Amino acid sequence: MKKKALFFVWTLFISAAARAQYESPPYQPPPEETVVSKQEAKAVVLRVYRYYGILGGGASVPFGGHWGDSSAGFRISPDITFAGGKKVDDTLSYGLETSYSSGHKNKVITDMKVRIFSLTPFLRISSQSGAKNYFAVFGAGVYHWTRLHYTAGGESFSSDSGSSLGVNMGGGAVYPFWGDVQVGAELRWHHIFSVQGSQLDVGLVNNIVPSVFVFYGF
Repeated sequence: MKKKALFFVWTLFISAAARAQYESPPYQPPPEETVVSKQEAKAVVLRVYRYYGILGGGASVPFGGHWGDSSAGFRISPDITFAGGKKVDDTLSYGLETSYSSGHKNKVITDMKVRIFSLTPFLRISSQSGAKNYFAVFGAGVYHWTRLHYTAGGESFSSDSGSSLGVNMGGGAVYPFWGDVQVGAELRWHHIFSVQGSQLDVGLVNNIVPSVFVFYGF
């Protein structure tokens, strides 16, 4: 009887061991995945650059004084901008910018047109937020204006031109677009201290310039 009991216990032990060998291990949940937003993913792959170029286009809108007078001032002109800059660090950069307003027509004398070209060194302060980059910019330099030849009331008027110091400031944002190319939008104020020549004198000139641009870092 005693031998039968021992044999029964030994059989149960062998069966339990065999089952334990072939049983699957207890379920272990997979490690928690890190959720990365699309903006963070884009920010991670943004290329580090030291220099950059900007090409933009917008509208130069006169305001204030005789230049921006609602009845006798000058009209909106297309405006293009090109700039090249160098980064000091992730926040500060500097460079040189040119802008060109192709023709501000007078509201009374429609044949009268004034073109403005600027050459201004600038400082740019940037702040990264995810994939976006916000910035403020300040520039100061030379603004050259040209009033083209025109005819009014049967009388011909020769062209006139001159240069003056001026400043500009504004800000905007830059967004990733494709590869090393980014796109942005900004609002800029341009102030020319004096537009005064032998045949044109409008004094101070102020323009507000909303624009969009392409930004390339290299």
